[in-house]
Amino acid sequence: MKVAFVHDWFTIPAGAEKVAAEIIDLIQPERVYSLFNFMPFGELNRITQGRGVKTSFLQQVPAASEHYRHLAPLYPKAISKLDVSEFDIIISSSWMAAKGVNKREGQIHISYCHTPMRFAWGLQETYLKKYGYNHGIKKWLAKLMINRLKNWDEQTAEGVDHFVANSNFVSQRIDKAYGRQSTVIYPPIQCERFALHEDKADFYFTASRFVDYKNLELIIDTFSRLPNHKLVIAGQGPLEKHLKRMATPNVSFLGWVSDESLVYHMQRAKAFLNASIEDFGIAGLEAQSCGTPVIALGKGGYTETVVDQETGIFFEREHPEALADAILRFEKLEFDPEVVRQNALRYDKESFREQFLNLFLDKCFISESSLA
Repeated sequence: MKVAFVHDWFTIPAGAEKVAAEIIDLIQPERVYSLFNFMPFGELNRITQGRGVKTSFLQQVPAASEHYRHLAPLYPKAISKLDVSEFDIIISSSWMAAKGVNKREGQIHISYCHTPMRFAWGLQETYLKKYGYNHGIKKWLAKLMINRLKNWDEQTAEGVDHFVANSNFVSQRIDKAYGRQSTVIYPPIQCERFALHEDKADFYFTASRFVDYKNLELIIDTFSRLPNHKLVIAGQGPLEKHLKRMATPNVSFLGWVSDESLVYHMQRAKAFLNASIEDFGIAGLEAQSCGTPVIALGKGGYTETVVDQETGIFFEREHPEALADAILRFEKLEFDPEVVRQNALRYDKESFREQFLNLFLDKCFISESSLA
């Protein structure tokens, strides 16, 4: 049976791309599709294992690499034009549009859902404010566009045969948005690569895309109130200039780091910080795999992966004062790096591979043979 793998887009290697890499390695699809591909060749080659990517017509839009998010109204048309009719099985890796690929009769579609569209399901006002569409005719037009995408997103859920959620938190969102049940398979953590390191240095660390919902402004604002505490940030994205302008001297930026540098900083940080409502939060478990505890907002996927007072602590309010208080509380506690790592081992990539392969075989082969 021929398999197609459909990913939203390839821009920078982050959490969703780590999942994509494991699925591609495990299932070995004949072809990989996405709306866009702006990823450096070496990184892409590692993820797709030399397959390359067949992209949509949006790839040819001038300056698309810088403004692809603004092309959202065209995503439904673009994803529907990707022809996957020759394949027996479709696996989509979707947080935006990939699950909306057209399915012919007889095909089986398994969608690994990182989350339903964030700006359409729950974060509409946040996105409107961040992009300056929160008043007047701009707001009206933006809401019209979002509602159309939301309706399309809901309708295309009907083309998915089996939903896989990356956390219980996302499973509940899938149920609320689409009225569909899903199987929870946590994303893979490369615990062997993120090895235990017990000696910690005098800095806090965070790593993410520089985008709105990651809430990096809150973390940077917090450290402006803690001038004797050092923060190191890895990542890049559209908010980079803004974040650097608001940073105080005790905050340093690494840019987008190599795997080796990421592991180095994860291993040596006092704690890994997260201030956003994450669907799952791979980075927090990578830190725990290194024996590094986590200070996180007590909402979303992190509540499933951090053991309070044992592998990290939570703060409950999205405000710099709340995070600053959590950091000061954290410094009065002691964490055993070995205990922290043991929690991460429960999410090792081998567990993901076993669960996903079993689901794939069950939904695509065992069920088919029983109907024969």
